[in-house]
Amino acid sequence: MEKVTDIRNKYAQEITEILFLLKEVGSGRIYGFPGNCTPGDDELKTNVDTLTEKFNDLLDKIEYGKDFETGE
Repeated sequence: MEKVTDIRNKYAQEITEILFLLKEVGSGRIYGFPGNCTPGDDELKTNVDTLTEKFNDLLDKIEYGKDFETGE
């Protein structure tokens, strides 16, 4: 499938900054985090991994003009 919009190149700096921050948070490099006392919540790294995956999926959908519901 051909790209409709090249988001990754057009906004490379912003995307790199977002992914860098996600990586830092996922590796535990955060200051002032009081911890999590809710056993039902996922671990921070799991949430960062999920957010990173969803962010990349969103970029693919935008760039390739995929349907947001089905991804096709």
